[in-house]
Amino acid sequence: MKALEILRKITDAIVAILFAVLVTLVLIQVFTRMFHMSQTWIDEISKFVFVWVTYLGGAITVRKGANITFDLVLEGVHGKTYKFLFTFVNIVCVIFLAAMAVLSSQAAWANRVQLSTMTRVNMGLMNMAIPIGCVLMIIAQVEYYFSTLKKKKEEEVAAK
Repeated sequence: MKALEILRKITDAIVAILFAVLVTLVLIQVFTRMFHMSQTWIDEISKFVFVWVTYLGGAITVRKGANITFDLVLEGVHGKTYKFLFTFVNIVCVIFLAAMAVLSSQAAWANRVQLSTMTRVNMGLMNMAIPIGCVLMIIAQVEYYFSTLKKKKEEEVAAK
């Protein structure tokens, strides 16, 4: 569990830093456009940072249980039905994320020789945001699954 906590803190810190960088880049771009001195490299880098924030931030979303799921259906059921549906939904999410991780890592590997237009950033490294984010989301999904089941069981015991 200590390793998960460290991973969470590192992910949170990276997302916060990248988000601050993104906001700064976009503000610089807005001000340079006001003076007709637009910098195209800022636009390209901000897109790359946005992709990284999206996929790394996805792990935070999953960890907090804020990802898209069937909450309405799950809130209406209890006991074994809840456990079955909740397990099914989580298995489907993990399978989807695993498939995305594998396919996106293959795409990143294929793009490793390509460079971005303006900044000459290696597109293989840029595209690694997707598989890295998916792996972090899988870890968060499994952690969320077990913590939610534990909490649900405690609630049911307290209600009796």
